[in-house]
Amino acid sequence: MDYPKLLFIADCYKYTHAAMYPDDIQEAYSVLYCRKPRLDLSTLNGHIVAFGMRQSIAKLQRIYKEFIEYPREKLEKALEFIYTDFMKLSKKQDSYKFLINKWLNLPHKIPITFKILPEGTFIKGNTPIMTIHCKESEYCWLVNFIETYLNSELWKTCFIATKAALFKRIEYDCLGYYLDDSYNFHDFSARGTNGIEDSYNSSMGHLLFFSGTDSVMAVKNICDNYGFDVGHIGSIPASEHAVMCLGGETNEIGTFKKIMETFPQSMVSIVADTWNLWNIIEALRKDKEVFNMIQSRKFPIVLRPDSGDPFLILTGDSKSEIPQAKKGVIKLVDEYFGFDKVKIIYGDAITVERARKIYEWCSKQGYKATDFLCLGIGSYAYNSGIRDDVGLVTKMTWANIGGKSSHLLKNPITGNDKTSLSGRVALTKNRQVLQLLDSETEDDILEYDLKLKTLSEIREYSKQEFLRAIGDKNK
Repeated sequence: MDYPKLLFIADCYKYTHAAMYPDDIQEAYSVLYCRKPRLDLSTLNGHIVAFGMRQSIAKLQRIYKEFIEYPREKLEKALEFIYTDFMKLSKKQDSYKFLINKWLNLPHKIPITFKILPEGTFIKGNTPIMTIHCKESEYCWLVNFIETYLNSELWKTCFIATKAALFKRIEYDCLGYYLDDSYNFHDFSARGTNGIEDSYNSSMGHLLFFSGTDSVMAVKNICDNYGFDVGHIGSIPASEHAVMCLGGETNEIGTFKKIMETFPQSMVSIVADTWNLWNIIEALRKDKEVFNMIQSRKFPIVLRPDSGDPFLILTGDSKSEIPQAKKGVIKLVDEYFGFDKVKIIYGDAITVERARKIYEWCSKQGYKATDFLCLGIGSYAYNSGIRDDVGLVTKMTWANIGGKSSHLLKNPITGNDKTSLSGRVALTKNRQVLQLLDSETEDDILEYDLKLKTLSEIREYSKQEFLRAIGDKNK
């Protein structure tokens, strides 16, 4: 089916709303905002991170352009397919012709004005992220038609950016300052996202606060949209279980040697739990040749245990009968090799709560986790959310009906938690939400500028927002 994508970006019920609007509607105005996030945001003082808005609008504009350039004859067939074949609307109804004509008469340029927060802004609940305004009566229906698209495109990017900020707070609490180029938390989530396009869109959120990622789709996104600004991000060579298995269990030490010989001038991560984690750590210490290779390398190797309870594997399991397991990987590496020669990455089932617990244990033991430990964040953390976690909703809050301003309000008696904002809105520089407006205010950080800044610029802004949100007195 080679029909334009614009016809397939909304929930079905959106396709008939144009015929239900008042005949004298002249303007329509909706707000995409953060209603009541469900995430535990206590360490961020209740803030989520608004990110991905301009990217989603740029994509929408491309989709709209494709629609406008689509041959009219084919477009009529596509509309007939949706309204007649799928929605079973009778062609005899006046509403059928009315709806078809709404589509066929769309202008060359998308008839909507957007105002958006700067990318990477930290906001609290009931704060506007974007306003969507149509000033032409004939096209007012398009304002809320794109609601489904905007929510589905944005919630995941905001979710991952917010989760990354929660991990950043753990690092910040350990160091006592904001680390600009950090590889302490690494994005492993690509294989667990909802398809490659999802990874392309949402994995960018991690890179607002960290430099390490294995999500190459995010790198492509930077090249496509954020100025090829990849100087502050990266990864290193790394093995996987297939590599270790191909070398054979009895030759696991030999595989370690081969990998180190193959990458003598860079760090390299080597999986250590394909068979017996504790045995291979012992073998790496006792085999003189491999031990000397480790000690004489200019760049450290990164040991990767990757199965079991992250906290117990790293810090030790007092209930284990295996001496090495009782001691844990961190103490073993410290005693056997030194953190300057062997570092650790753990990337299985890492959550914000587990990461903080590991960091706090390290601190109590006199270790600084940021000196030797990288935690890989996979889909267990980055693909476990839903839209309600960041509270993203879009509601029409204002309209011009018959030349008069109307403040629209959703206020269900059966669910006060769903009471909407009302009127036109703004977010002041001191982060006060203004609503019930009939016109714009100068003191509004929502902006018309849809230009995508470079990743470095956004990262710097997000840093300042992070420090503001957590109340850093040195900011």
